[in-house]
Amino acid sequence: MGCIPERFRKQRCLAMDDRKKEQLKNAVAEALQPGRRGSTAVYVIIAVLLIVFVFQLFRPNVDAAYSDKSIKKNISAAQAVQNASVVDVEHAVDQLDAAANGGTQSEDRQGRYKKLFKNCTVTGDSLTEGLTVYGWLTEEQVYSKIGASVLNSQDLFDKAAGTYPKAAFFAFGMNDMGNYSGNAKAFVKQYESLLKRFHKKSPDSEIYVCSISTPDADAIKNNSSLGDYKKFNKAIRKMCEKKGYTFVDDTSILADHPELYAGDGIHASSEYYPLWLDSLAKAAQL
Repeated sequence: MGCIPERFRKQRCLAMDDRKKEQLKNAVAEALQPGRRGSTAVYVIIAVLLIVFVFQLFRPNVDAAYSDKSIKKNISAAQAVQNASVVDVEHAVDQLDAAANGGTQSEDRQGRYKKLFKNCTVTGDSLTEGLTVYGWLTEEQVYSKIGASVLNSQDLFDKAAGTYPKAAFFAFGMNDMGNYSGNAKAFVKQYESLLKRFHKKSPDSEIYVCSISTPDADAIKNNSSLGDYKKFNKAIRKMCEKKGYTFVDDTSILADHPELYAGDGIHASSEYYPLWLDSLAKAAQL
């Protein structure tokens, strides 16, 4: 049997409504005639209530004529919310807030990350330095310096370990590609030594090692050593698998958002950092 077109279905429902109203009118008139017994009036009232109940029960279904496409869309949206992490939702809210404020950052937004990363540390080079420069984290949470390398940053590892963080994030390698002349094996050997030193001092800390962020094509053209970032990231990942650390792959952030590169194609603008922090928070399940 074919489906009844919507306009005819509504007309039929309206006709049914008119008949029900007429039946209700006749029933009430009959009940009010002189000589009717009380029990009949009771039956009429019960019948009226039933008619009203049935009418109200089916009426919403007439008005709510949603298509299968709309229903599927709503189900998908609900499932997306269920599958989203807290960080996903908060980042979406941040984007709406930024759009409403003309793209400006709010202190509440920065405060959210400072609270989220409470009792956590991020140790690294000048890219990491941007976390405090732009106000996303506090100086008590970030241990970094311009030109930092695993060759000259033992003090940063020691200071971070002295806070005994629950989660410790490390981001080195951009400067080391040149310092080690492309020797990824020698780089991870020194990196592993510093992480071991850190873990010995703060044994309860969970260690997360970040990938080297992706330099843009012009930066690689100007400094060929930066072209080794894939090889060095592969070595970092292998080290993490060997030692039981968590490798955090952030290479897609700048690759997917080239508008966030700073002028040198290595560093990043302020809006890079919420994306990076979201990635770290997901890895550590903060």
